[in-house]
Amino acid sequence: MIDKQMAILGERNLLLAWRLRELTSHLPSLCALHSFAALACVVALWGHPAATYGLPWAAMIALCNFRQWRLSLDFYPDTIDVTHLHKFHRELQIAANTETAFWVLGAVVFFPTLFHAHPVFFAVLTAGLLASSVIAYRSMPAPLTSYLGGAMLAAAVLSFTMRDEFSWPSLVLALAFGYALIRSTRRQGRQFEESCREQFDQQRTAETVKLLLHEYEASSSDWLWEVDEGNCLMNVCERFGHAAGVDRDFLEGRELVGLFDAGPARERLATLLLDRVPFRDLALEITAGGEKRWWTISGNPASDGSVRGVLRDVTESRQTEQRVARMARYDQLTELANRHLFNESLTELLAGNGRRRRIALLYIDLDHFKSVNDTLGHHVGDGLVRAAARRILGVIREHDLAARLGGDEFAVLLTRVSNLEAVHQCAARIVDAMAQPFNIDGQTVRVSASVGVGYSPDEGVDGEELMRRADLALYAAKRAGRSTFADYDPSLNHNEHARRNLELDLRTAIAEGQFTLVYQPQVCLKTGEWTGKETLVRWEHPVRGRILPGEFIDIAEDTGLIIPLGEWIIRQAIEEAASWDEPHRIAINLSPVQMCNPNLVTVLTNAIAEAQIDPQRVEIEITESALMHDSETNVELLHRLRDLGVRIALDDFGTGYSSLNYLRAFPFDKIKIDRCFVSEMLERADCQAIVRNVIMLARALGMETTAEGVETKEQYDWLKRHGCLEAQGYYISRPLEGEMAARPAASREESGPEQLLAPEQVASNVHPIRCQLA
Repeated sequence: MIDKQMAILGERNLLLAWRLRELTSHLPSLCALHSFAALACVVALWGHPAATYGLPWAAMIALCNFRQWRLSLDFYPDTIDVTHLHKFHRELQIAANTETAFWVLGAVVFFPTLFHAHPVFFAVLTAGLLASSVIAYRSMPAPLTSYLGGAMLAAAVLSFTMRDEFSWPSLVLALAFGYALIRSTRRQGRQFEESCREQFDQQRTAETVKLLLHEYEASSSDWLWEVDEGNCLMNVCERFGHAAGVDRDFLEGRELVGLFDAGPARERLATLLLDRVPFRDLALEITAGGEKRWWTISGNPASDGSVRGVLRDVTESRQTEQRVARMARYDQLTELANRHLFNESLTELLAGNGRRRRIALLYIDLDHFKSVNDTLGHHVGDGLVRAAARRILGVIREHDLAARLGGDEFAVLLTRVSNLEAVHQCAARIVDAMAQPFNIDGQTVRVSASVGVGYSPDEGVDGEELMRRADLALYAAKRAGRSTFADYDPSLNHNEHARRNLELDLRTAIAEGQFTLVYQPQVCLKTGEWTGKETLVRWEHPVRGRILPGEFIDIAEDTGLIIPLGEWIIRQAIEEAASWDEPHRIAINLSPVQMCNPNLVTVLTNAIAEAQIDPQRVEIEITESALMHDSETNVELLHRLRDLGVRIALDDFGTGYSSLNYLRAFPFDKIKIDRCFVSEMLERADCQAIVRNVIMLARALGMETTAEGVETKEQYDWLKRHGCLEAQGYYISRPLEGEMAARPAASREESGPEQLLAPEQVASNVHPIRCQLA
């Protein structure tokens, strides 16, 4: 309404309307009082000759006051009619000024007589007239100034007429009081105007806020609420009822707290409302329309005892937060705990119960997982990881924690462990479960699992140490042949330290050239003549003596040192082969890491060119595992090697995955049958069938076959009888030193072969589960 009046009247006219509204609120009582005062003067003059004129005088004053009273009845304070406003103001001023003139006239004519006859009445009358006028006309300083000016004029005249002598003190006092009252009137008028302007601003602000709240409530996803002093809802909006799933009228008068589900948050809301303190974004659960929802509530107490605030439905954001929190703590592929939650749980468990409750940590790694992932595709690999996670969950207890640490690595935190035997039983169950075939998207996949056991003794260890122990135990299980579990043993610390020292020595050995090459002869089974030699590397350690590849090749591959070592082997082997008296082939093994070396083709090309050797005498042996990573790129690499003229052999055939797929992808020159089949083919029918079929397959594909690990005459004869073309092994010859390998067969003297290494003993902390075919 204020904005409407302001727009039509303007601020000045609106101020005038408010002034007149204030004045008219006092006019009825003021008019009655002034009329009564004039009548009282006539009564006081009764019997005096002046009373004859007093009666018509009092009647005129009463008529003026009646006119003002009638005008006040016709005034509409919220008018937007400017003409009506100014007409009323003008007529009211005329009536007021006319009354003032009659009071001045009466004061000059009748007050000297009243003062002598009734001095007390005169004082009361004067004070009453001035006080009532000042109070009533505080919003209208102009009429009041006229009234006070008339009073001073009357006082000046009375100073001359009320006594025979001129009363200077009376005149001075009248002028001083009059001046002071006029100034006070002006100040009072300005204060009223300032008060009106403040009210304008407040009402405009209130109306703006009300409008904005209305628009906010209509368009926002939030809604407003208000409770009375008893914390019962009032002025409930339609959207509030819709959100709560009930009718708005049903909510009106109900207690706000009772709408929410019981719990600590509801109790907190009740306390805040009772204490009448502001609060913000308190989250509560509510059942609306049979559905669980999350609302946040903010409130602020008002001066009238009520509390008002805003409600907001945050169900979606709350669910999103819960999903994000779960994503931060759980693995998305398997829904097991992730590394963060696992480490957090381990730390809390050790801190709270490490001295009262034994715990154990199992590290689990899927054997040959990379082969499956690379050959059958990542979707099969992901399916295998999910299936493995389900099997792990199936063999542990509900209070134990299973986690996926990444890739094919899992961990199990065993709580409430009674003894180490119980830990071994759980580890064995995991190994057994993983040994069973997996059916992934219709494909049968076989893997195994190696498990490392870290055990917390009674005195307790910290989480980092326990994880380190489990990791070392896992490494020991893999070294023992996989598909088994191993305990942590203090000797593993020594092994780890020795491995680090060996790595440091290996770097020095490459820089100082501490390696030599020996050669394993390959023989043609039909003619008995040597056809080639496989290159083997030996490390001549200055302190430990000769070190075989089994001790340092893994370290070289893990550290990347296999790249410079492999380049040296290629150059040295080709250079020595070029100097042999007999043009035998030289076979050189490439590791998976070397296949990723961008300089491999360049190194081979330069070595062949510098040695001036026929490329057909160079045979590169690769394993299936070397092809599995980025197989398309590696097949392309094999074609580039073939373009150089070198031969390509597939080593350890049958021990990996999808061998037939690789035979189809690239036409190898030779297939090498792994020693694990050859060594048992005379005792096991399955090994014999595998060897026989590999020979037949190679013959059908136009490829040569070489059997590795031939150690007896019976094995030699069986292979020859079934069509295998070549063989190598201790029955034929042990590895030869470079000088001996360079001699022609006719002049080669018998030399003492290298001693066959004794079978590696399984450590006492490793627990064999089953015999492996390989």
